Amino acid sequence: MNRTLLLTILLVFTITTWGYSWVLMKMGLGYGEPFTFAAWRCAIGGVAMIVFVRWKSIKWPKASKLPDYFMIAMFQTTLMFGLMLYGMKYVSAGKTSVLLYTMPIWTMFLVHFYLKERLNTAKWIGVAIGTIGIICILGRDTLVHQDSEILIGELLVIGGAISWAISNIWVKKRMGGENIYMVSTIQLSIGAIGLALLAIPTEGLLVIDWNAHSIYILLFTGLIASAVDFTIWFYLLKNLDIKITTFSSMLVPVFGLMFDWAILGNRLDEGVVVGGGLILIGIYQVSKK
Repeated sequence: MNRTLLLTILLVFTITTWGYSWVLMKMGLGYGEPFTFAAWRCAIGGVAMIVFVRWKSIKWPKASKLPDYFMIAMFQTTLMFGLMLYGMKYVSAGKTSVLLYTMPIWTMFLVHFYLKERLNTAKWIGVAIGTIGIICILGRDTLVHQDSEILIGELLVIGGAISWAISNIWVKKRMGGENIYMVSTIQLSIGAIGLALLAIPTEGLLVIDWNAHSIYILLFTGLIASAVDFTIWFYLLKNLDIKITTFSSMLVPVFGLMFDWAILGNRLDEGVVVGGGLILIGIYQVSKK
């Protein structure tokens, strides 16, 4: 298979399954509290990845690289999932996905100011168009007449987005020679431990309403949306321009809003349609040579 086609298929698969997982995560919060749900989701993904790397006889990283793995686990898993799911208690699934996927904007700023990879005017225009698209999707009610709990929830989700952006830069800058499967394994496993340490004193790690639906949600979000998708994500980060990969991921909230409308019945208004179109234009503007 043509390498470009393969990378495109992997990117589309990741975007679609991540979009669907937002609805499942919102449903999952009906069966367990945020830190507890996040700990179980990441632990399932981590165990699956441990089995995989053992099966493939992949070597564990050098001791000198372990601090980098721990940093990714903290930013990519413990902080990102913890802040995002806690914020989702007060914000709808679709809008939570939009706020978390401001991540590409924060990544762009870090690329420009920290990595010193200067963005040209055309790419800044793409960032601006994509940002306007996000504002259109969020709608005017997000900016004014805001309920305090919703505002706190949104700020927590944005904190998760910034944490994810930091992880992206860390992977790009310091993990270029590391095995992507091992990166995914350790970040999920160590990150799950961090989430469990948050859940045990505040929510109770075993306090979940166990039934067929909650198990399906945990398995899909743990195996597909965590283990498989994050492994693909790290692979794409290493093999595609970080600007293209991270900005293309802004399509995830578009899918998240559509699944939110189709499955949970939340209204899909004109702001979503206009905003989705602007995000697509922004992605094209950033991605083109």
